[in-house]
Amino acid sequence: MKALFDINVVLDIVGRREPFVASAESAYLHAVEKSGKPFLAAHAYATLFYLLGASATKKRRDAAMNWVFESFAVAAIGERELAAARSYAMADFEDAMVVAAAESAGCDFIVTRNGADFADSPVPAVSPDEFLLENS
Repeated sequence: MKALFDINVVLDIVGRREPFVASAESAYLHAVEKSGKPFLAAHAYATLFYLLGASATKKRRDAAMNWVFESFAVAAIGERELAAARSYAMADFEDAMVVAAAESAGCDFIVTRNGADFADSPVPAVSPDEFLLENS
């Protein structure tokens, strides 16, 4: 049971965003227990760094990024994944890139709070709570 975490769930954890942090952390810990490090799409690292730089001190941003690098495996985004992302019937190209990265990494789930954005995804998208229920 391999999972790719969408950046919004990772931000819930590192940003301690209420009321989402408890579910996000539980889903993360469950993924680690079941199959080791979950995945994060490669492009999400840059986005996360940028967002944390705008909202946190350098020390806090660096600590959060260190945790992310240690806690998630990288789901690559290369030419093949970009071509796949372009082929999906999705309104948001960034979401399509997440799907392509998850599919390429062999993930069974995308854990996100924006499930509607992934309605046409070949990799099922579930909320953190749904992930916990479906994989208990």
